[in-house]
Amino acid sequence: MVTLDIGDNAIKLMVVEGKVVEMAASLPLDEGLVHDGVIVDTTTVGRRISELLAVHGISEKRVTVSISGIHSIYRTVNVPKLPRRMLEQAAHEELERAMPVPLNELYTSWQAVNLSEVETAICLVGMPRSTVDAALETLHQAGLQPDVMDVRPLALARVTDERDAIVINAQPVGFDIIAVINGIPELLRSMPYPDETASPDEKIAEVKEELDRTITFYNSSHKGAEITNRMAAFVSGELGDMLAQTLEYRVKPLPQLLSYADGLNISEYAANIGLALGQTRTDVGTARVNLNVTPEAYQPKAFPIIQLASWSFIVVAVIGLVLFGISTLQAYTQNINMTAQVATIQSQVEHKQTTQTSVKQLQTQIAAAQKEGASFVQVVDTAKAQRASVNSALSTVTSLMPVIVQLQSLVYNNGTITVSGIAPDDTIVVDYVRKLTDSGQFTSVLISNMSEGELNEWPFTLTIKANPVQTTVPTK
Repeated sequence: MVTLDIGDNAIKLMVVEGKVVEMAASLPLDEGLVHDGVIVDTTTVGRRISELLAVHGISEKRVTVSISGIHSIYRTVNVPKLPRRMLEQAAHEELERAMPVPLNELYTSWQAVNLSEVETAICLVGMPRSTVDAALETLHQAGLQPDVMDVRPLALARVTDERDAIVINAQPVGFDIIAVINGIPELLRSMPYPDETASPDEKIAEVKEELDRTITFYNSSHKGAEITNRMAAFVSGELGDMLAQTLEYRVKPLPQLLSYADGLNISEYAANIGLALGQTRTDVGTARVNLNVTPEAYQPKAFPIIQLASWSFIVVAVIGLVLFGISTLQAYTQNINMTAQVATIQSQVEHKQTTQTSVKQLQTQIAAAQKEGASFVQVVDTAKAQRASVNSALSTVTSLMPVIVQLQSLVYNNGTITVSGIAPDDTIVVDYVRKLTDSGQFTSVLISNMSEGELNEWPFTLTIKANPVQTTVPTK
């Protein structure tokens, strides 16, 4: 995985394989190429990124990149636990309410985090289109495609090992302040310094003053759950060591959440580490928010599993119908042959009226042939009835399935249908089972397996017994 943190004064590169940092490097940028988190000269910055990758022999074209939080808008709201469709509607309504500018001027993203059995937190992000478009154009100039674009302060929130913490990233050209409560970033503040020519001491004083304002603002609306100086504070950035010596909070060193060489300055590459942690499937860290702010049009298209399952079902059904058609045609051909045999025998009977014994033998053959022909007709009728029953059962199973359920497999075997899939909520599976039962087409519908997986994912397996087909077995 290649991560890029593009700042006002430098590009920072980190390559991570699994949980191991393979390499890290930075390249300074001339003043004015990036200003207040916005890439001004996309061509030049794109060329510098290409140079940095080439120097270190990196040919990977898909990257995870940070976006400055200076112009971003971040809000969290708590809502009752809702079904997925209602949750999407609630998120959109909260975006319209919380964003101070029209939504058509922003790229918006959101993530739901379960707080309890009855409450959900919705984390909302709005990014100016100009900021994101400039970053995308820069990557295009460098010949790169973003897998994930993350807001820098949200990436920094992942470098802690405590669920309640303050994270401060103090750089020479600006700073980020993040208040993390119960693993969820509650407040993000990203700002440039009012005077870029100020001394390091003056910049440290500015960071501390903004930190006090941020904490005071948070405490004013969280009486009884205020942030105090006993809360852990994690400090990163080139001015981080100076800032840490002056803070009155319980300052802790950045935890080692990835494996890396002893010489790596993790304070300088904290944002890259946070970017990597957001994409590695590990249980390290305490952060619960992992947003991708890449515009939907630029995101890799998800594999259309439901569409594939639908087409697979259609192909299987067509093959089944073809095989059934061949079987029916064979039965029909045999029936025609038997009819021809009956006609021949009857002709022979007419010509052998004089021999009573021969007549009786021929009549016996005729009766047997007619009975055999009738059995083939019955077989065809039974096969048609079975086909109609199977098609009806499978149609009911697929038509009643909620569209938000990811179908993984659908197997029919001797009257038993096994359905496996992933639902965003267990109540959706229960409602689906109830609808199948109410359809009256099945003798039993059982949840043979269901457990909570990752966030908003409930893998499940249903075992469905179809009603038996009523058929008449021909007598010999």
